[in-house]
Amino acid sequence: MHQPYGSYSVILDIAQNRHYYLLYRSDQENYLFINGSLQKKLPVKTWAVLKLDSLYKVSPDRRVLLTLYGPEPGIDQKTLQIGHKIAVGQKPIYVSESFLQARPRDTSPFEDFYALGALLLLAAYAATYRAFPRDFLRYLSVKDLLTIHPREGAPLVTRGLLEMANLLVLLLISFLLSFLYQLIRHRGIDLFNTQAFFQQDETMGQLFFYFILIGFLIFIVFLIKYVMINVLGHIYKFDKIVNIHFFKSIQSSAIFYTGISLLMIFMLNTFPSLTFYWDNIFLVPITVFYIGRLVLLYFSINKLSDAKNLYLFSYLCIVELVPFIIGLKFAL
Repeated sequence: MHQPYGSYSVILDIAQNRHYYLLYRSDQENYLFINGSLQKKLPVKTWAVLKLDSLYKVSPDRRVLLTLYGPEPGIDQKTLQIGHKIAVGQKPIYVSESFLQARPRDTSPFEDFYALGALLLLAAYAATYRAFPRDFLRYLSVKDLLTIHPREGAPLVTRGLLEMANLLVLLLISFLLSFLYQLIRHRGIDLFNTQAFFQQDETMGQLFFYFILIGFLIFIVFLIKYVMINVLGHIYKFDKIVNIHFFKSIQSSAIFYTGISLLMIFMLNTFPSLTFYWDNIFLVPITVFYIGRLVLLYFSINKLSDAKNLYLFSYLCIVELVPFIIGLKFAL
């Protein structure tokens, strides 16, 4: 029935047109295809409005092939526009000719921020190593992470969070996560729906202010988790292995996120186009990491305590699995 019909296709970059609308109008019958898949029959002599945010959420490529299929090929007698809503009666904005002249693009302060931030973190790693070489190397040791020490054979663990080396490493990880959050945020990925709290044009000082502020907030979250582990540990009578649990948790995070940060900086300098898809690239590795850490903690605590498996499983679900599931839900 539609053999004589023709089509007109355009590649639509929805990543650069988020929060805008796609407007269509034609005096003839047309069908809308997206990436070769039929979506719906378009109205005749009526404006059709499609919110591009809906396409952004379902399209993994951030670019879609949009096809209009109807009796008239080409774009003639069709109107296809990208626009945004304005208030009724709003006056149009007129731009002077001088404003439209080509000018050199200003260098973004973000490029200087991530270079200086990476150097500061590297200096912090070096200073922590100089101050506590043995403890620092243990935190970043994969072999030690996979080894289950007896409680009396791990002085760094038994001293708990109040040990200076533990506090410094925890603070270092907090600022490392803050730095990674800044990298992700400046690639247009809105974690935890927090993009609205930041200004669109930020100076170097503002970027470092957010970096420091978020770092301390993450540090406070780690302290809250330590308190929660202590409280639940006493409830479940795991108080003797609370420090081991927290140490293994921080040790695994230090190793994993240090590796992730190196990979992200490498991608930022070598494959910058891939950095706009960090949310898709790192979703599976981060999920595997947290599940693997849960398994590691289960075997570590199970070997050092005589607790029943049901109690141990419920304890780890409350302090590890449930926060991760809730965080993942709100992060994306």
